[in-house]
Amino acid sequence: MFYLQGSQMLQVLENSLRKHLPETLKVYGTVFHMNQGNPFKLKALVDKWPDFNTVVIRPREEDMEDDLDHYTNTYLVYSKDPENCQNFLSSSEVINWKQHLQIQSSQSSLDKVIENLGAINLGKVKHTQCFLYMVLETAKKLAPSLMDVNNLVRRSDNTRPISAHKVLRQSPG
Repeated sequence: MFYLQGSQMLQVLENSLRKHLPETLKVYGTVFHMNQGNPFKLKALVDKWPDFNTVVIRPREEDMEDDLDHYTNTYLVYSKDPENCQNFLSSSEVINWKQHLQIQSSQSSLDKVIENLGAINLGKVKHTQCFLYMVLETAKKLAPSLMDVNNLVRRSDNTRPISAHKVLRQSPG
C-alpha cells in the first residue's frame, strides 16, 4: 500500500484517472479537488506506484472516529483490475471493516468484491444505485470520448446520464 503525498503524485494520479472516464468519475473528481487544496483532508491510497491497479480515497483515520457514521466513513474506489483487488481492499490499513461504512464506485464490476468482503467480515451490505446527470457541454469538455457511447440517453433539458455510481453500505455483524 502506498499513501500518495504531495501535489506531483496526486497530479499524476489525476491525469491517469482522466484517461479512464467515466468509470473513474467518482475518484477522479475527488482527486481533482484534492489537487485544488484538499479541503476535506482526504487520503489517496494505491496498491502500487506508479503503475497502480486500485486506488482508494478516504478520510484520515482521525476523522473517522465515529464507528457508526457511514457518511463520514466513506471510501471511493476505482480498480483497473476488479477481479484482483480484493486483497488490497481487505487490508485493515486500507478499509476499516469494523465500522459502518460506505464504499462508492462507478464500477459495477466491484459489486461482487465488496459483497464478498462484507460477508468475510460478517457484515451486511446494502446496495444503492444512483445516476449522475451532466450538462452536455461539460461532458464534452471533460471526456470527449463519452459522446461516442451509445447507452447515454439524450434529455430535452440538455443533460445526459454520464455514470451510474454504486454506494455499498456495510454494517458490522
